[in-house]
Amino acid sequence: MKKSKTRVTFHNTTIAAVYQLIIMILGFLIPQMLLTTYGPSIHGLTSTIANIMSYVSLLNAGLATASVQALYAPLTSGETSRINEVLNAIRKFYIKTGFYFVIAITLIAFILPYFINEVPSNTVFLLMVSMGLTLTFETFLASKSKAMLIADQKMYIYSLCNIISMVFRGILQIILIKFQASIILVQIIPAIMVILTVVLMNRYVKLNYPFLNKKIKPDMSALNKRWSAFTHQIAGLVVNNTDVLILTVFGNMVLVSIYSVYHLVFTYLYSLLTFVFSQSIMASFGHMLASNEINQMKIAYNKYEQIYYMFISIIYSVCAVMIVPFVNLYTSGVEEVNYTDNILATLFVVVSIFNNLRVPGGTLINSGGYYKETQWRAITEAIINIIASLILVQFYGMYGILFGTILSFLYRTSDIIFYSNKRILKQSPTKTIKRSVIVVIIVLINVFLFKYLINMESESWLSWCVNSAIVTAIASFMTFIVNFIFENKITKEILVIVQRIINHKIKRV
Repeated sequence: MKKSKTRVTFHNTTIAAVYQLIIMILGFLIPQMLLTTYGPSIHGLTSTIANIMSYVSLLNAGLATASVQALYAPLTSGETSRINEVLNAIRKFYIKTGFYFVIAITLIAFILPYFINEVPSNTVFLLMVSMGLTLTFETFLASKSKAMLIADQKMYIYSLCNIISMVFRGILQIILIKFQASIILVQIIPAIMVILTVVLMNRYVKLNYPFLNKKIKPDMSALNKRWSAFTHQIAGLVVNNTDVLILTVFGNMVLVSIYSVYHLVFTYLYSLLTFVFSQSIMASFGHMLASNEINQMKIAYNKYEQIYYMFISIIYSVCAVMIVPFVNLYTSGVEEVNYTDNILATLFVVVSIFNNLRVPGGTLINSGGYYKETQWRAITEAIINIIASLILVQFYGMYGILFGTILSFLYRTSDIIFYSNKRILKQSPTKTIKRSVIVVIIVLINVFLFKYLINMESESWLSWCVNSAIVTAIASFMTFIVNFIFENKITKEILVIVQRIINHKIKRV
């Protein structure tokens, strides 16, 4: 029996949340262990290589989003022959780009040591190769099954397979770091674990999609939206990943390390929110658009946007208050560098709020495949970001880079809000603008409350966790109160939905 859309969405978001929480825990723990065990230079180098790998990934830019989007229509209509044509095209594209990855990673591995002075050349070379293997394996082996599962609203299967491999990966890396093993050995573990993920995913796909046939001729035109999506991915990469490269050129590995600690926190929060609230439900919106269920989509989107904005109000309120105490504890084992920076923390909060306000609208754009229609807007954002960052870094250092990002986000977030409402939903953007203002008001209220009225000292991880729980509870209460005042009707509807879910789970237990 086919699951209802509500149950599918619930399963996708719940398991996706668990997966992202595991990624966050390991993402904070392992880099912190690398920092205290191997020092700021190695920590900064791994951050730089990870950043470089995001640029190497441009070789298959646009494929992931175009692949999933191309599968919505045949999956909705049940055309098995068409599904095979698209999937075989996806497979062929990814194998081709996988070979390009090998060439690119090898070339960069030879060139990079000439730009890094603080770390031995052979370490830089081997670290680049070992970290590059992860992306290469994912491209060669995992992409086809991943696209199928996501497009068929089964992201929870993809998440479960990754949860299993992530747990093994974390255990092995922690043990190796504890025994101060070679950094190369530590960083090759993720590549090995990709193979485990692939085995699990491919097994599920083979058992649940018996109609799949590799012999059916691929339709390469099925991915004709790839290049428009490619443009979006390049623009997104420029906006989100040039900061570390600019710091590498105009600063040093220590500055990169400081910046990376703050960037790490906000990147994982953003990934958690988008994976749970965007990627896991994108297929639902995609199927609605493919079926032309516009009215149903408007109702669903209205609730989705409200829930998402309430979540970011709470999360960034907590983050604004607790980020500096977190960084102090996180870097307490490093004596030669001071990582405490209130200005940097504040700028990251501002950047993250602007970045998250665009997520609901961006989810609609991706679900409908509106890549070509919006590509020049993404390019404009990238141009604003890189020009402003290159100019402002000369005067304000790390802060200047974030000022540049804020300027580009002011433009693009506003643009996405207007485009998604007026062009896709055919409605006024006033409601979204109002909700955006409410988010900012809630964060400011909570920051004022905890910065000036309530003292939240965190001298240990236990006290930090207790304080964070207190801030989360109060921030949640404030969020519901403010939204109840300004968004009374829909807030009541959301509370009813939450109550039904809780009651359903209690009955099942």
